[in-house]
Amino acid sequence: MHSEELTDASDAELVIAALAGNTKAFDVLVHRYQRAMLTVAQQIVQNPTDAEDVVQDALLRAFEALPQLDDLNRFGAWLHSITRNRALRYYKNISRYEPRENMEPDLNRVSDTTAADPANILEHKLLREAVREAISELPNDYQAVIQLYYWADMPQKRMAEFLSLPLTTVKWRLHKAKELLKTLLEKRGYGEAL
Repeated sequence: MHSEELTDASDAELVIAALAGNTKAFDVLVHRYQRAMLTVAQQIVQNPTDAEDVVQDALLRAFEALPQLDDLNRFGAWLHSITRNRALRYYKNISRYEPRENMEPDLNRVSDTTAADPANILEHKLLREAVREAISELPNDYQAVIQLYYWADMPQKRMAEFLSLPLTTVKWRLHKAKELLKTLLEKRGYGEAL
């Protein structure tokens, strides 16, 4: 497979190519799922640096265990499971809690014309904190889809595969999560910022 074919290939085709020795095929799979894996790991281990270590460990284990994958069409779900298990093991071994840092959409982007205005900077910071708090109040199922959709930029179909859920369930949870998030933010007085 050529580079252009690799990016358009399905997960199953990429797994087959990787098993045949094409390391670029596995690189495409890594690129497809790395941000989602980071989201899953960071939910468990909290610290962004530790989450990156967990993802690297999970990718190494996945590469080594690739020949054992039974259903090539479920690569995303299999990778999710490996990532989650490695994160849980890491968290158990480290047993420490550090506040979440970089697990939020980039609401820091301020246009050049308003960047120097301290009021705008403070307003963006308060909104970012309000969004983070509101998301943490959502049920876990809703938190997962919001984080994967917005923070990992994962398409809904791939989210469904990654979470081992029907696509309709992912769509419903995402819709419901957006409604709940909007309601929570409006209660906090951020309705106009949305």
